[in-house]
Amino acid sequence: MLEKPRFPAFFPHPLLRDQHAMTIAGSMLPRPSGPFDSISEKKWLAVDSQTSILLELNVQPDRVKPVLVMVHGLSGSSQSPYMLGVAQKAFLQGWSVIRINIRNCGGSEKRTPTLYHAALTDDVEATFDYIAKEFPLAPIALAGYSLGGSIITHTVAKWGKQLPPNLKAMVCVSTPFNLVSTSRTMHKGFMNRMYMKKFLLGFVKSMKNKAAEYPELYPQDAGYGYEDFYSFDKQWTAPSFGFDSASDYYDRASALHVIPKIEIPTLIIHSEDDPLVPYCEPTREAVENNPNLRLLLSKHGGHCGFFGAQAANSLTWADADRWWAENRVIEYCAFRFEKAQNTQ
Repeated sequence: MLEKPRFPAFFPHPLLRDQHAMTIAGSMLPRPSGPFDSISEKKWLAVDSQTSILLELNVQPDRVKPVLVMVHGLSGSSQSPYMLGVAQKAFLQGWSVIRINIRNCGGSEKRTPTLYHAALTDDVEATFDYIAKEFPLAPIALAGYSLGGSIITHTVAKWGKQLPPNLKAMVCVSTPFNLVSTSRTMHKGFMNRMYMKKFLLGFVKSMKNKAAEYPELYPQDAGYGYEDFYSFDKQWTAPSFGFDSASDYYDRASALHVIPKIEIPTLIIHSEDDPLVPYCEPTREAVENNPNLRLLLSKHGGHCGFFGAQAANSLTWADADRWWAENRVIEYCAFRFEKAQNTQ
């Protein structure tokens, strides 16, 4: 295999060249999973005395086989289409797959009194403690979509040079490394307001569930009165986690600040036309200055979209389907797993 895989270029489906059409397609089009999802095992994992998270596992009989750990985006879950798409491809590679539902996601609001945010590492750290016991010899890779990419970046940066010994790679797709610029973008334009409204509807449902389970912490009207992300984060996210304000949260929780601390091979997949998450210059500079990171930036792809005109292929790789970014996650992790095995 090549020292660095030469990834095939992305050519969007001709009907999805528009950034919004691609973004909507990525979130709405189902991935054919056949019997894969029906054989997933659900496990509640205790993070601490008050919080449990829901994992969905597809485990190979041989627990020495590689493990791919996945984290979804804002208001997503282990059932998000991109999560199922990547997970099935990984399982067909012969890997075990663990899809994490971050606290409050995947129907877990009643399993924790807390909320979550872009730099909260506890859930991923607890999952790795579980993996160390159940898969002690398996090589591991991390993949995060959107906000999940921020969470895993903060986690790996927190570990620094004290990484889990079997962690070989990380992949971040459409990740908001700079929450300040992302917030500004999300509050501009009609379509972005529509996306935000959809997210807020999810927040309303989640907060209603929190209020029903924890009335001493969340009033019955906790799910109402939010016009945008800023108002929600000002009311709940910032004070819940010790940030001075929503603006302070966006600044301090930006993974941009911890990129220099990433010590494992990492692939960053992003599109220039992402309507929600601009790939800003400070992020570009931080990525370029860390030799452990590699940027794969396409002209098209939207946010977590990347549905191609056809399945891509190269001299060393043939994609399983048209979902270009999902296949790049698998290709890169396969490359890192093989390289790690060859250097043992």
